[in-house]
Amino acid sequence: MSLPSTEPPRSCDLAVVGAGLTGLACGVVGARRGFSVAVLEAGRVGAGSSGRTGGVVLEETAAGPLEGVTACLPALGQTVRALGIECDLRIGGCWELVHKADRESGEPGWMDGGKRVVVGEVVPGGTLDPGRLLSGLARAVIDAGGSIVEGSAVRAIHPGPPVTLELSRGTLVAQHVVLALNAFTQNLVPELEEIHPALTLALCTEPLDPETISAIGLGQGTPFYTADLPYLWGSPLPDGRVIFGSGLAFDPSDDLSRIDVREGDAAAVLGSLEERVRRLHPLLVDVRISTRWGGPVAFSRDRRPFLAPLTRAPHVLVTGAYAGHGIALGVRIGELAAEWIAGEVQLPPWAQEV
Repeated sequence: MSLPSTEPPRSCDLAVVGAGLTGLACGVVGARRGFSVAVLEAGRVGAGSSGRTGGVVLEETAAGPLEGVTACLPALGQTVRALGIECDLRIGGCWELVHKADRESGEPGWMDGGKRVVVGEVVPGGTLDPGRLLSGLARAVIDAGGSIVEGSAVRAIHPGPPVTLELSRGTLVAQHVVLALNAFTQNLVPELEEIHPALTLALCTEPLDPETISAIGLGQGTPFYTADLPYLWGSPLPDGRVIFGSGLAFDPSDDLSRIDVREGDAAAVLGSLEERVRRLHPLLVDVRISTRWGGPVAFSRDRRPFLAPLTRAPHVLVTGAYAGHGIALGVRIGELAAEWIAGEVQLPPWAQEV
């Protein structure tokens, strides 16, 4: 989606920092509630975690069910229907794979480290086209009267109230601020040491023909992840490509921009992943890899997401740390943030000040 060049306003009711899934979902709800909304993005829409996701949609959180976010998949379905977003959302389940003895049978039946990989359980989940979801949410923000300002980095926060944001292009005064930066939260809130950013590493094959897709056990189009180690996740795409992901890359100073997936440890992990994929099935031995990348993710110590006001700035709400559950959960938390600001809901008990 091509957005018109927009200058940041001088003031607004709600400033959202980060134009990913959480930030855009928050902006839609806020604008539809009648708030003047500015979504600020240092780069382009989806430049962070949301634009680099593999499109696997999971329910709840990495820490399990938490109050207020136990039905993220139905909520996501309702949102895309209400906004008329065509993002190929398919909620048909997700395979939770396990490594079993070689004699075990079942789909997909891959061999991995001398053990056979088979479905242990089908859990709530599915897939979607994240680019289309992003563009649909961005369009909905603008249609509701909000603005999206790309190329406008936030340099500092002055608590207020009202909150003053120092921008790369001037300043903005807002009654409420939502930080939707996920893995880049510490750029603005360095004291928030509970959030640990990383790159999750993945690759994508070139398109495979339908017969090959069926033969390697992915004919149903179901996404997957392993419930045991060594961890592996992925999803077949509608055009015949298959995404496989495994491993994380960290920076000692938590600056993900310093990681180049073409060199060092990240490149080594991607190389090991490629070798692993080629050993999963005889038909994957010579598979061609079209893309290798790292997608920003963030974790908290207990795998719970963040949805909490800053202690030093109670009109600033922090979101993020989705630990791989950032699509449905990220959209829902963005909506909850705006609903809380509108006075419609209470923050759940696990959402404490940070």
